[in-house]
Amino acid sequence: MEFNQVLMIAISVIFINNFILSKFLGLCPFIGVSKKTEPAFYMGLAVTFVMTASSIITWAVYIFLLKPFHIEYLRTLSFILVIASFVQLIEMFIQKFSPALYRVFGIYLALITTNCAVFGVAVLNSEMFL
Repeated sequence: MEFNQVLMIAISVIFINNFILSKFLGLCPFIGVSKKTEPAFYMGLAVTFVMTASSIITWAVYIFLLKPFHIEYLRTLSFILVIASFVQLIEMFIQKFSPALYRVFGIYLALITTNCAVFGVAVLNSEMFL
């Protein structure tokens, strides 16, 4: 493969086909706390934790509760409840152990609940049965 082809593939992957940049998913908390490196890092950790934990729990809810009882139509509501619960858990944890960081996050911590990337991962995970 020539260098030009490799460069074009790299540009395509990084800028054009980047899921975050092409869909603008999860940018609200990033824009709000990205003025300094430390709060942005901790916000990234919070979003990653919520995304990982909520996708595991929502998968279990979908497979063991919603599907067997044929109430898949409650998927959106149940997933939002799980995600909101994890965000509240993170918020209480940060408020107790790092009040300064809690003040820096402000409203952006609660906005993880409405982060479409978190919800999208939960839905994709349940549909793919991972």
